[in-house]
Amino acid sequence: MLAIALVFTLAQDAEREAAEARLRNMKIALDFKGADLDTVIDYVREVTGLNFFIAKKAREKGELQISISVKGLSVKSALALVLKPRGLALIWQDGVFLVTTPDEEPLAMEIYDVRDLLHTIEDMPGAEITLDTSGLGGTVVPPTPDPPLPLALEEIIKTHTGKKSWEENPKATVKLQNGLLVVKQTREVHREIRRLLNQLRRNK
Repeated sequence: MLAIALVFTLAQDAEREAAEARLRNMKIALDFKGADLDTVIDYVREVTGLNFFIAKKAREKGELQISISVKGLSVKSALALVLKPRGLALIWQDGVFLVTTPDEEPLAMEIYDVRDLLHTIEDMPGAEITLDTSGLGGTVVPPTPDPPLPLALEEIIKTHTGKKSWEENPKATVKLQNGLLVVKQTREVHREIRRLLNQLRRNK
């Protein structure tokens, strides 16, 4: 049974990745004036051949009037222009792209080993010694170290990834524990975090 479940999960992941790749790579033109959301999504569905469904929470926002004229954009970017200003998001669920509110997007927990990024704090500066010209000897001045990276890393993650999602979704969390960064966020934000950590490693 476990093997069957694993195969099913892998098949679902492959389906999702193929659909998301189509959104990223396929170009589309949108030219609507005062159209409702159903009209726009129906058009995108027809052009892409992908399944879309407008969730109840999206419809609770009332009748949306959409005016947009763009061309040569990826489907993903074009839909972002339609959905984000109206407080909506596109998520993958059960083989369908669901138009809904951001708080409906499922969160995944991932653990990142960042011990290599924390090694820089081990070399703390030594005490500074100044000479006392009055003849009474020297004075030891304690160093003023920079804020340690472990305390700053969580804030770096929140500042440079996920935009306002950390504030808008109380279930989204990031915590540093024993050199491991434990993050609960959406898949898209996890991708941003991986890119950021790779950049920090290159700039060490």
